[in-house]
Amino acid sequence: MKPIFPWPHGDPRAVARAILSDPRFHVVPETAHKSWWDYLVDAVSPWLRRLFDPLGRAIGNEAATRAIGIGVLVLVLAFLAYVVVRFARVVRVRRAERAAGAISALESEADARTLLARALAAAAAGRHHEAAALLWSSALRALDETGRVRFDAARTPGEWRRAVRDPAFDALAQDAVVALFGDRGADAALVTRMREAYERVVVPA
Repeated sequence: MKPIFPWPHGDPRAVARAILSDPRFHVVPETAHKSWWDYLVDAVSPWLRRLFDPLGRAIGNEAATRAIGIGVLVLVLAFLAYVVVRFARVVRVRRAERAAGAISALESEADARTLLARALAAAAAGRHHEAAALLWSSALRALDETGRVRFDAARTPGEWRRAVRDPAFDALAQDAVVALFGDRGADAALVTRMREAYERVVVPA
């Protein structure tokens, strides 16, 4: 239907349709990616608002209330980080205590052969941490029994390496430190490497 009073420059509706059909106006704006901090703030914001709204009404300053809420959130995150660090430290200390208990077998009457048999049994049962500790103990006992290096409970693994001066023993000591005192712990591959290094250290003696 033609308009009764035609527009001198064309029908505005046709102009609008032509503009909207232009592909340049069909671009969808990209959604900004949120960081982990944004997701965390979104999650705790309702709780913070519920907690600090009475304080905000009392203070009458929204910016100050928001700053207090962020400060509380930072303190909570710091506390959680402290708890995680303390827990990891406790686990590491307990692991070291277990390793010290296994190494203390050197002070008993068990000889290198007995300790090696116990290590192999522990490895076969999947107790890799115990197997690594017993292999290390057996190697030190063997060094003492063959007269290569006298056993001294006060020596650290680094001091043992300097006393023995053997590349094969260096490899054994490095894996023992990882297994007994490191965060990663021991697995079957590490115990296998220790067993191979043990044979190179003990058999030639």
